[in-house]
Amino acid sequence: MNSKLIILLITVLIFASFSTAKKSFEGVITYKVETKFKKDNVPHREYLEQKFGDTLKVYYNKNGDIFKEYLNTGERGYDFNLYLNSNNHYYAKWKNLDTIYHYDVSEQALEFLDKTSGKSEQILGKACDYIQIEGFEPNGKQKVIQKYSYSGFPYLEPELFKNFNDFYTYDLIKEAKSPFMKMELDLGDFIVTYTAIQIEPKELNQNIFVIPNDIPKKEY
Repeated sequence: MNSKLIILLITVLIFASFSTAKKSFEGVITYKVETKFKKDNVPHREYLEQKFGDTLKVYYNKNGDIFKEYLNTGERGYDFNLYLNSNNHYYAKWKNLDTIYHYDVSEQALEFLDKTSGKSEQILGKACDYIQIEGFEPNGKQKVIQKYSYSGFPYLEPELFKNFNDFYTYDLIKEAKSPFMKMELDLGDFIVTYTAIQIEPKELNQNIFVIPNDIPKKEY
């Protein structure tokens, strides 16, 4: 085989590898939200009932930014959450507050307790596995359990989230390589469950991922 042919074959293989490389998901996933209480006399129950709403829309772009839009929350509930890959900060805006609060997610807030995995249910026609991580939050002095069910679709590039350590986000995405199809977040007295009801791959307006300049910001 002559050298020209070898060079041609190598070139074809290189271009083929680029063309078949997976691209991280860009689009919107819509979730049904349910908040269930384990007992009647949960502290701040009135607030918790309105905090998360009944629908969550999660917007992903190819840069690793994540925007969460909470629908039908109460007057004191969430407005939006935003993770910016560029500075590795997570932002939260409540409806009744005139300030956006944010923090660096490179630090892990939970002390690790346990991890399990197994087969989950079928969601949107796709068989799912789950990863469950238990941690202890020392400030609130409570156990936090995350059960992350995933199908492997749509694909998320784990390296985009390699600095998002809080709540074991990078660990979960690194193993799942996809967003959660269902997340069960056990926060002690209550459980918040997010179940995917629609996945829309599409090109997004990047203004979605821009922090409003007219709202004060406070780091905590």
